[in-house]
Parts: sequence; structure tokens; C-alpha cells
Amino acid sequence: MKDILLLVGAGQIGMAIARRIGFDKKIIIGDKNLENAKKIADIMYNVGFDVNYLEVDLADRKSIKNYIQEAQKYG
Repeated sequence: MKDILLLVGAGQIGMAIARRIGFDKKIIIGDKNLENAKKIADIMYNVGFDVNYLEVDLADRKSIKNYIQEAQKYG
């Protein structure tokens, strides 16, 4: 089991923070736009981070619960 870092909002600032504190953690990137999450996840994966991504809508309770359930698989 690893420590988990949840990042919601796949942008440059979030990625910078995740890169700083995400070393040796499982990082799960969520964004309302799945393509944004995938782009940031690909960048981070290519430099050695353990990353997954999925679509998350913070205005939707079910979406948030699914995001948390995904994280619980790893930590």
C-alpha cells in the first residue's frame, strides 16, 4: 500500500504541486475534462511518477465518491 495523492483540476499549478509532493506516492489525477487529466498524467508518467487519471466532476456527488473509491484501491 502506498500513500495516495489526489489532484483535482489538471492544470500546470496542480501538476507542479503534485511533482513536488508526489514522490513515492500513487497520484490520481482527476478533472472534469478527461483529456486534460490524461495530458497531465502522461507528462508525469513519462518522468517517473506512478499516476492514474479519471474524470471527476466536483459538482456531482457520485463522481466524487467514484474518485475516492478509486483512491482506496491503492491506499
